[in-house]
Amino acid sequence: MAESASNTGRGGWRFGLGIACFVAAFAIHLVTLAAVAMGASAATVGAIGAINFVLNKVLLLATAAILGKDGFNRLKGLVTGAVKRHVLPDEVGPVRYGIGLILFVAPLIGAWVSPYVAELAPSLGRNTVRDGVIADAVLIVSLFVLGGGFWDKLRALFVRHATVLFPAKAPRA
Repeated sequence: MAESASNTGRGGWRFGLGIACFVAAFAIHLVTLAAVAMGASAATVGAIGAINFVLNKVLLLATAAILGKDGFNRLKGLVTGAVKRHVLPDEVGPVRYGIGLILFVAPLIGAWVSPYVAELAPSLGRNTVRDGVIADAVLIVSLFVLGGGFWDKLRALFVRHATVLFPAKAPRA
């Protein structure tokens, strides 16, 4: 039992094999993309996609079985720690914040203005599913660009007793 714990918890061969299974579970979807890029028929792409779907689930189950509870918790900690450090820092710089605000507001303004544009200029106001998906993706990306502090601001909108605390302004010299 002690050997099993050391192989999964501290970077042993089981942890490495578990990581390889985890990466392979998602990397197999590249085969479907390659089939589409090479111009395979719809039936072939569908068959490859179905096989990859099942293989993904099998590899994820194998990952959990190989890593065990300790190894899986370590992997989860590594992944969530990396996401928190790089994707959702609590504080972001002014340039990143400005870009994030533009990305956040642009789809909202577009969704608000598009019915009026469609009524006044039908050729300009054509909304497609692709446009909606792109706008939704931009909105979601903006939340990650804005950082963890912005998530707290959004959460405060839904907390009845939340209050705003503005930083004190420095006196001008």
